[in-house]
Amino acid sequence: MAGKKLTVLLVDDSRTVLAQIEKAVAASGDAEIVGTASNGAEAIQRASELKPDLVIMDIVMPDIDGLAALRMLQAKQPEIRVAMLSSVGGMASKAEEAFRLGAVQVLGKPVDEEILSALLTQECKRLGSESRS
Repeated sequence: MAGKKLTVLLVDDSRTVLAQIEKAVAASGDAEIVGTASNGAEAIQRASELKPDLVIMDIVMPDIDGLAALRMLQAKQPEIRVAMLSSVGGMASKAEEAFRLGAVQVLGKPVDEEILSALLTQECKRLGSESRS
């Protein structure tokens, strides 16, 4: 993608997961990580400061969980796209709620790099088409 890269905010309370996703995003070449957060409250604050194109956020986190943070982000900054992360088996109802609240995708953990790459490519194309309109 020529021009502007997709900006991404990563939100997870696991440093291991953050490192895995950072590596995959860096490998994509189309996106750049502009910040990280370890819980929902921090995610809302960082998203307000950084104005990322995409937030990749865990569903289960301490303090404010991912679904509550998604609700708040959608209310305050509906232009930000959000993909959720889920590691807990039997989380179908949480994934359904995430989609209902506006998530563009729910990724399983550990994150499949091909699926993440496809998401980043899709969001880059969307960003490129919006900037031309």
